Amino acid sequence: MSNLKWLLIGIAVLLGLYALLQVRESGYTTPSGSVFPENTDDIYKVEMTAEGDSLTLQKKDLEWTIVGHDTLKVRDHRITALFEQVLKVSRETAMTNNSDNWSKYAVDDAAGTHVKVYNAKDELLAHAVFGRSSTDWARNYVRIGDGPEVYLTDRSIVYQVSTDATFWGEKPPEPAPAAADSSDVAPAPAAGDEG
Repeated sequence: MSNLKWLLIGIAVLLGLYALLQVRESGYTTPSGSVFPENTDDIYKVEMTAEGDSLTLQKKDLEWTIVGHDTLKVRDHRITALFEQVLKVSRETAMTNNSDNWSKYAVDDAAGTHVKVYNAKDELLAHAVFGRSSTDWARNYVRIGDGPEVYLTDRSIVYQVSTDATFWGEKPPEPAPAAADSSDVAPAPAAGDEG
């Protein structure tokens, strides 16, 4: 009987240690989650700011435009990449929750690349600040909203949020000159019709 008692106590201690280790280990991992809203149909404006430069893309009717650059036509593949890659980026591992470390991860206001998305009513839906990793080129760091936490992302997207207007748009091709319509041309005088 006493052996059974000690066996049960041993099992209880092992279960307690296992539970304690699980709780401590969960502090080092973060469930992955979206950085931007999952329903991208509500997004009508995207502002990008980096190193003092900024660029705004805005949806008017069904077309995207580059605010302040009316002579450029938005490149469709850039908008596709924005919605399928940049706005689908996820946060993964928590790196810090101390705002004093933001500059270490290049997500402070000066060094970070800011991306803000708005709805049709010009209400802010999300604000994320991305920083380049100096050791992992396949990922970035991200700070979301006003929170102090910095996370590692599941992919690198900083190179896709350029503030250069020519990255997003191009000059449309010049229209081809219209061919002269033969009905608009006056007939040549016939020989001998000199008057």
